[in-house]
Amino acid sequence: MKQAVLILLLVLPAFGQNDNAAKRFMRDYASDQKRIWLSPLHMNQRQFWTVAVPLVGGTVGLKSLDRRITDSLPNTPDQIDWSKRVSLIGSTYTLAGAVGGTTAVGYASGNPRLTEMGRNGGLALASSLTVSYALKLVTWRERPDKPGSKGSFWSGGDSFPSGHAMTSFAVATAIARHPRCPKWLGITLYGAATAISLSRISANRHWASDVYFGAFSGILIGNSVANAARRR
Repeated sequence: MKQAVLILLLVLPAFGQNDNAAKRFMRDYASDQKRIWLSPLHMNQRQFWTVAVPLVGGTVGLKSLDRRITDSLPNTPDQIDWSKRVSLIGSTYTLAGAVGGTTAVGYASGNPRLTEMGRNGGLALASSLTVSYALKLVTWRERPDKPGSKGSFWSGGDSFPSGHAMTSFAVATAIARHPRCPKWLGITLYGAATAISLSRISANRHWASDVYFGAFSGILIGNSVANAARRR
């Protein structure tokens, strides 16, 4: 809930100079949410085999290897501390500040390209946070750093999916898919999202399957937001 409020505090002020822009942001967010949640019902055969099967199959396959992957890491204090530092790059505070700041600078400088990229990133962040928290509330999976954790679902945890992976890849994809996004920026964003996602495993905060599902879903959400933005 704190992160959801933070989105309103940091992203929406970017539209403060224009009340209609803020209303449009909320309207588009609601439209994105409806499309994202209903997308499985409108999936064609090609999407079933290229999206649903890799997403579900990869998650299930990795779940059987989660403990082995976690135990194979050194899991030293230095590894965990550095991983947590990298994770901060993908925190909601950092992402919200970045997309809100980009949008505000775009408005202030009269640069519609920056405004649109920041806006797309903000929509992707808001939608991916909503999806992430909804799934966490449903799955209740134990985190790996819980003493004696077996990664069980419906055990009172909030491990699945990785919110850092989902939000960082959603924002990276939504911005990178903008027609005028520089190639170097897209590569940088995807590189950062990858580092952030992997750091959640090495920080012993998420299982590999949490991160895989989160990253994959984040890309789907970012693509959905970017495609919708082009049609508006």
